[in-house]
Amino acid sequence: MARLSISLGMWALIGWMGSGAESVTAAGNQETLLGTAVPQRLRALCGACHCDGADEGGIAFDGLLERACAAGADSPGRQGGADHDAWLAIWKNLRAGVMPPADELQPSATERALVLGLIEREIFGLDPARPDPGRVVLRRLNRVEYANTIRDLVGLDINVVDNLPTDDTGFGFDTIADVLTLSPLVVEKYLETATAVAKQIVSKVQAPQRGGAYSADVRLVFLNQPVPLNDAARQQTRNIILKTFASRAFRRPVDPISLQSLIELSVAAEGIPGGTFEQGIGAGLTAVLAAPRFIFRVEADAEKVSRLLPSGQPVAAIDEHALAARLSYFLWSSMPDEELLTLANAGQLRADLAKQVDRMIDDERCDALAKNFVGQWLQTRDVESLPFDVRTILGVDDRQKGEKIFSEDVRRAMRLETEMLFLHLLRANLPATDLLVGQATFLNAALAKFYGIPGVEGKKMRLVKLDPESHRGGLLTHGSFLTVTSNPSRTSPVKRGLFILDNLLGTPARPAPADVPSLETAAAEVLKNATMRDLMTQHRHDALCASCHARMDPLGLALEPYNAVGQWREAADRASLETGGRLITGESFANVRELSACIADQRRPDFYRCLSEKILTYALGRGVEYYDATVVDKIVADLLEADGLRTLVQSVVASDAFQLRRQGFANSSKTDQKELAP
Repeated sequence: MARLSISLGMWALIGWMGSGAESVTAAGNQETLLGTAVPQRLRALCGACHCDGADEGGIAFDGLLERACAAGADSPGRQGGADHDAWLAIWKNLRAGVMPPADELQPSATERALVLGLIEREIFGLDPARPDPGRVVLRRLNRVEYANTIRDLVGLDINVVDNLPTDDTGFGFDTIADVLTLSPLVVEKYLETATAVAKQIVSKVQAPQRGGAYSADVRLVFLNQPVPLNDAARQQTRNIILKTFASRAFRRPVDPISLQSLIELSVAAEGIPGGTFEQGIGAGLTAVLAAPRFIFRVEADAEKVSRLLPSGQPVAAIDEHALAARLSYFLWSSMPDEELLTLANAGQLRADLAKQVDRMIDDERCDALAKNFVGQWLQTRDVESLPFDVRTILGVDDRQKGEKIFSEDVRRAMRLETEMLFLHLLRANLPATDLLVGQATFLNAALAKFYGIPGVEGKKMRLVKLDPESHRGGLLTHGSFLTVTSNPSRTSPVKRGLFILDNLLGTPARPAPADVPSLETAAAEVLKNATMRDLMTQHRHDALCASCHARMDPLGLALEPYNAVGQWREAADRASLETGGRLITGESFANVRELSACIADQRRPDFYRCLSEKILTYALGRGVEYYDATVVDKIVADLLEADGLRTLVQSVVASDAFQLRRQGFANSSKTDQKELAP
């Protein structure tokens, strides 16, 4: 009866919303919505599990609604602390379709959106017409970005990645500003690297002829400037070199204060006993490459105030040089090229933005988006280094034999398969869902043999159309996906299921309790010949564990026909497997192909939202927060309408979150110039 009353309460809420919510909102009386009808209906909907002392999932409405009503519509978005966290959990579960449970009557998408809209406006204080773009702190270049920037800045292929410490990650990415700290060790390494790079640049200049004179055709090749023959010419050339180099390195015209500091440093280095013009230039270049303005991405405002948030906080557009840098580090993991800087200098980049995005996607430097975004989102970076007990997994008696089958070439091809498929879909603007259900993939002879696919020759990866009956097709059957979600000696349905929830559906389960026994411990309590499903059933006997495992396990068990290194199991090994299940939202599937189709079809909005949040996190250098909901909704709506992966990138770049920021750090002031000067 409790379940029935909740369902009836939901329909009562639906009827109320359909008849009165829109008219009341139109009248502007939002306080009535929060203060009377909504709390009553939420109690009717959720009371059996979340009211009168019940707190299933750690969510208790007791006091929560009263405090929200007491705060009133005069102070939206100010309910902080535990209340904010509780409303956030409610909002996320409603948004993901996890609540109400799948065996209850469900509201329509329109009806659910009305409830979510009330929470967003009344509790979080959001205004869809005025999205909050958030604010990113100063972002240090990570070591990959630093290396790529050095490459594109000086035109020399210099390995600097190995000289720098590994970067920390946040929200799954190493582009997150908050974790890219600058420890004394990192400062020391940057200075060492800057010195080494500057030395190599200057060494390209030919030595002076006898008597200290320079040949007129000797040039500083990286800037195409002739080596000066007299003091006046030297000073002029010094100024040109340092101004040009610093402006490119700082990704915006160098300011007079910083330029003068560089010139003085260069002159001082040349003036020491035995000093030369080249050494002076080298000192200036070192200072540029170790300067905060090079190591950090400094963003200035294009205008003082674009608009005010509902809270009254001002929002400003970032200037075009900052926009060029955001764009280039997003798509290329490197500095803006000459075309982007020219447009930014002329104030014309925004007007030409969509065209520039298309140009940059088609450029080979956009391969970095696959390597660094896909490499972290889908963890393809890890494929080549993960340890595996190949003897146990492949059933061979010799480790070397196993490693010959699951070789370095196969691992590398697995990584490239996923990354190249993403790039192919991006450049052709094909649907993002083709990542899941596409019937073509990238293979070479080594990977095709490992997969058991005939007719593929050569070492080069190429696009291969798959047989409709093939057991390959889509991300869930990629070797990269299957290996990074396995344990060293066996598959892990929990890892595989959790990976799908985290990275494809955007509905992560709660962390496991610290005292949960391993699957091997559970195995000791059941029959020797138990199936993986039997072991998982025993493992989740605790009711608290069962609620989360019910979300993860069916997804992971659908992938059991593939072993821990991604090979299709022998028919005898597959015979006892049960691969059917259903999502927590109620959709059923019989196997991995149907699971992929389910995510790409019925749960397409969830997949698009998850993908949008992942790529937005990578692009912005911060985690996606609740106040980004309207931006994410717009990106998802664009995808649902146009359904192309290039559309996703264009929508991210066009978003307020990418082009605007909260004010609060004036990094274009004179004070700032002094603080950031080399």
